[in-house]
Amino acid sequence: MRTATGTLPLEVAADAVRETCEMQLGLALRALPPCDCRGGDAEGWCHSGIDLATHGGCWRLTLVVDALSACRLAQSLYALDPDDEPVHEELADALNELVNIAAGVFKRDHRGSVMHLALPVFAMGWPDPESSAGGQETVRLAAGAKDPQFHVRLGWMKTDETGDGRDES
Repeated sequence: MRTATGTLPLEVAADAVRETCEMQLGLALRALPPCDCRGGDAEGWCHSGIDLATHGGCWRLTLVVDALSACRLAQSLYALDPDDEPVHEELADALNELVNIAAGVFKRDHRGSVMHLALPVFAMGWPDPESSAGGQETVRLAAGAKDPQFHVRLGWMKTDETGDGRDES
């Protein structure tokens, strides 16, 4: 499925994450070769997903990071000392904040019908296919070896909705 501008939605999502990380963290992310990371320890990963409802369905943007990247993200976002270990809530808040901003950028750049953002949901482990809306191919992004590494997933869930995506209330 292509957007009205002719770009693939996953590319638009990856660009939204790049722009967000550049603005919020000063990171110039680049694409890395894909890897199959699902076989790892469930505690070694965490993710945050956010739904963007629109006419006919819902996009689900999910950011997945390993434990070290989550720690580095929270330390960077909250200006923590590199020796300070972020607590679970700081990890969740940092990843939720990042996916929320990236979803706003995706919404802005994804031309088409009206989109409604849900709240981001944080969870431990690699997302299963259902939680990532049947996840399309994952894009892996990083700036450098000591920076957080992000796996950007975007999925589409079709609905039987017949409206135009606007709230009638």
